[in-house]
Amino acid sequence: MNRKISLGIALGITLIMMFVSSLGAYFFIKNKYDTALEGMPEKLLRYEYFDEVAGVIEKNYYGSVSEETLRHALTQGYVDALGENAQYMTKEEYTRYKRESQGDMDGIGVACTKTSSGKIKITKVFEGSPAKNSGIKKGDIITAFDGIEVSGKNYDEMVSKLHDTLTQSVNIIYKRGKKETDVTIKKGYEAQSLTTGVYESIGYIDISEFYSETADKVSEALDTFLLSGIKGVVVDLRSNSSRNYENAVKTLDLFVPMTGEEKAAASVLDEKGSVVKSYTTAPGEINVPVCVLVSQSTAAAAELFADNIRSFSKGTVYGSTTAGDALVREAFELSDGSALLLCTGKIVPYSAESFENSGVTPDEITESTEKNDDFKEDELFLKAAASLLQ
Repeated sequence: MNRKISLGIALGITLIMMFVSSLGAYFFIKNKYDTALEGMPEKLLRYEYFDEVAGVIEKNYYGSVSEETLRHALTQGYVDALGENAQYMTKEEYTRYKRESQGDMDGIGVACTKTSSGKIKITKVFEGSPAKNSGIKKGDIITAFDGIEVSGKNYDEMVSKLHDTLTQSVNIIYKRGKKETDVTIKKGYEAQSLTTGVYESIGYIDISEFYSETADKVSEALDTFLLSGIKGVVVDLRSNSSRNYENAVKTLDLFVPMTGEEKAAASVLDEKGSVVKSYTTAPGEINVPVCVLVSQSTAAAAELFADNIRSFSKGTVYGSTTAGDALVREAFELSDGSALLLCTGKIVPYSAESFENSGVTPDEITESTEKNDDFKEDELFLKAAASLLQ
């Protein structure tokens, strides 16, 4: 009898343990399932709403509907809702973005603005560009393209002719003072990121963009400077707003000492403030004083460069407070060849003090930071050079 009771109790205990175990497994799975479904109702409502809109259009819209056009417009609207820190690029736009990131540029190589009369005023001519080679200069006024006069009404269309790839060349009429010039310019060129020179024992390096080959070209320039016995180097970043932090740090590496992961030359922080990427430098920096020229147009990777030159006590910064843009953007290619350009973090320099919004404040602040085409006559360069020669 006792044995039977013992077996019954044992069986009951076993059943209870199985029930408890099953109950625990149930709650564990439920918790995992609930976590996986977190936010699911909102997502389902979102997709249901899209389907509803598509259904109404397909059933009632009087006209043809291009699925590709709708898809691109839907994606564009989705990304636009994220604000200025996100951008959608079509396949063609992304292809152009990748080429230009490597210095393979479309168009004739100018920046411009609209005059009060609706004409196109050239504000900058890029080095090595077709416009530069054809004789166009800053301040010239473009009055006609391919026989069509530029006006306020067609200004945007005409400006697009300076940059697009729809044609291989463009005929331009431009004015310089009272003189009018007619010229046909072939589009497309390899951008020049570097301009160098020497003035009274001071080396000058103008870096307009941080491309993959920029660090090597700067290294070659520094070697040439040192052989000529320079007493200092001026690095001009007034027109640099590059977002290529990796190439910027490779260039910075030539000027600053070695850094490690524990105290990196630059770090990328995510939204929670955690380090997701670090940029370090190697030993072997140049051993001459440096002065960096900046302006309100100096942004992102160029700000990082200027801030670190000062943080490492390698030189001073001259000019005006910079743009204050420390955001990191990364491109994500989609299945159809289009892409999303998203803000993925914030860069922090060696000093660990972010320049986001505040910018980099120069050691020597100047009222005018406008660049002269001839650096030897540039007011800010001459001021920086004089300080290095003292």
